[in-house]
Amino acid sequence: MFQRSFTVDILKVIAAQLIVWHHLAAYGPMTELIQSQWPNLIEHLYYDARLAVQIFLVVAGFLAGQSVNNRPVTEFAPPIFRRYLRLTPIYYLSILLISLAVALPRPYIQAEWLPEPVTWGELGAHFFLLHAILNIPALSSGVWYVAIDFQLYVVLIALAYILQTPKNWMRFGGSRVLSIGVAIVCATSMLWFNRFESYDDWAIYFFGAYGLGVLAAWSRRSRFDATIFWCVVAIALCALWIDLRARLALALLTATWLAIRPKGTDHWTPMKRVLHRLSSSAYAQFLSHFGVIVVFSYMWKVSQFSGATTALGICIFAWACSMGLGLFLYEKAELPMHHWLTHQFKKLSLRLK
Repeated sequence: MFQRSFTVDILKVIAAQLIVWHHLAAYGPMTELIQSQWPNLIEHLYYDARLAVQIFLVVAGFLAGQSVNNRPVTEFAPPIFRRYLRLTPIYYLSILLISLAVALPRPYIQAEWLPEPVTWGELGAHFFLLHAILNIPALSSGVWYVAIDFQLYVVLIALAYILQTPKNWMRFGGSRVLSIGVAIVCATSMLWFNRFESYDDWAIYFFGAYGLGVLAAWSRRSRFDATIFWCVVAIALCALWIDLRARLALALLTATWLAIRPKGTDHWTPMKRVLHRLSSSAYAQFLSHFGVIVVFSYMWKVSQFSGATTALGICIFAWACSMGLGLFLYEKAELPMHHWLTHQFKKLSLRLK
C-alpha cells in the first residue's frame, strides 16, 4: 500500500511544480526578459508544463476510486458533502489571500492576467464552484480545477449510487456493473467530448483522464477489473488515433504506470518523508502560488532589478516560496480545518441518525 502512496506522491509533486512553472512563464513582467534570453525554455514551460494538470486528474481519479473500492455506495449526498468540505476551506482561504495580494500591485501592474476587483457576485459563484459554468472570470489561476474536481467526484458517486446497488453487488459478485459504467463514460469522453473545448467547463470533458485513474485503482482487485482497464486503454489508443492529443496521451501514460507500478517495501526513508510532505501540501501550493507570482511581480516592478539572469533567479526564488507557502498553509490551515470539519460532520451525522 505504501508503494502506491509513494508513486502518487511523486506524481503529485512533479505535477504541482510543473503547473507553478507554467504560470511563472505565463504571468509576470520577468517572463519577457527571460524569453529574450531563453525563448525555448519559456515556450516549453508555457505550452508543455500545463499538461501536468492531466496528472492531477488521473491521480484524483485514482484516489477517488480507492475511496469507493470494495463496498457499495448506499448514500448519495453525504460523500459529496464530505468532498466539498475537503476541497473548499483552503480554496476559500487562498482566494482571500490572493485577492489581498492582487490589491497591492494594481496601480503598478497593468496586465490582463491580473484579476479585476472582486465583486459579491463573483464571490458567490466561486463559493458554489459555478464560476466557470456561469462564465465568470476566475479570481485565481487554479480555481477552475477545484470546480472540475468536484464535478468529477459527483459523477463518480452518482454512478456508484445508481449502479453499485446492494442487489447488483450480490447478483454480479461485487462492483462489475460500476466498472463497466465508469468505462463507458470514460470511453465516451475520450472518443467525443474531450475533442471539443466547448465542453471544458464540464466534467465530461475531463472524465477520460479521471476515469482512467479510477479504473487503474480498481485494476488489481480482480481479473475482470484488469480486463476492463486494458480494454479502456485500447479505446484510449483508438481515441488518440482518431485525434492525437498530448493531454490524453499523458493521462494514459500516468494511468498505465499507476496500474503496473511495481510493488515495493514499506520502509520510510528521509526522501520519502520529504516527498510525502510536499505531496500533502501540493493542493495548497496549487491554489496559493498565483498570489506568490503577483507579489514577486510587484516587487520586480518597484525594484531596480534588471537582466534575464536576475529575472530567472527571482522566478526560482518565487517557486521555492510557493512550496514554502504551500507547506505552511497545509500544516497550519488546511489540515487543522479538515480535522475540525470532519469531527463536526461526524457529530452532525450522529445527531441525525
